[in-house]
Amino acid sequence: MKGQILDFSIQAGGLISSEDGKRYPFKNEEWKEQGVPTRGMKVDFDVDEDGQAVAVYKALGASSTGGVATVLQNASQTRNENGQLSLFALFLETLTKRYAQFSGRASKREFWGFALFSAVVEVAILFVAGIMFEINESLGSIFGLLYWLFVIALVIPHLSVGVRRLHDIGKSGWWFLIVLVPLIGPIWLIVLCCQASVNEDNQWGGLPEN
Repeated sequence: MKGQILDFSIQAGGLISSEDGKRYPFKNEEWKEQGVPTRGMKVDFDVDEDGQAVAVYKALGASSTGGVATVLQNASQTRNENGQLSLFALFLETLTKRYAQFSGRASKREFWGFALFSAVVEVAILFVAGIMFEINESLGSIFGLLYWLFVIALVIPHLSVGVRRLHDIGKSGWWFLIVLVPLIGPIWLIVLCCQASVNEDNQWGGLPEN
C-alpha cells in the first residue's frame, strides 16, 4: 500500500495516512530505511491482521531532499534518540511557530538551542560578508545589510523565548528586565536561564516536552 507519514517518534512509533483514507500505526522496528521518517514523507507498506503497518519503506521516487521548504520542514521534525526535538528543530520552531509567543514555558534545550543557532547564523553571515567585501564592496555591503536585518528580526523571538524560559523556572517574564542592570544584569539573567525547569505545572503552563 501507499501513504505518507503523519507522525513519528522514536519512543511511540509512527502513523501513516494511507491512500485508502485510513490511518495505520507502525512500530519503530517496521521502519526499514536508514534515518528517521519525517512528516509528509511518501512510503510503501503492508498491513498485518491487527491493522498495523509493517515493512515500511520510503516510496520509490520519493525525493529525499526537495526544495528549501521541504528541507526545513523535515529538519523541524528531527528528533533525537529520546524522542525530543533536536536543537536545530527547536530553533526553527521558536523562529516560526513561537516567534512572538510570550505565554507558556520554554525548556533549557529550547532556549539554548535558539541562542546557539542564532549565534551560528550571525557569525556565518558576518564571515561571508567579510569575504564578499574583499571581493566586491557592494556585495559586502549587501551581506552586511542582511546581517543587521537578521539581528533585528531575532529581537522579538529572543525576548519571547527568554520570557518563556523565566516562566519555566517559576519567575515572571518581567525578570528579563534585569538585563538592563549594568554588568551584573546580563550575568544574572544567564544564571537564571541555566536553572532547571520547575518539575510540575505552574501558572504559566505544563512542563515543556522538549
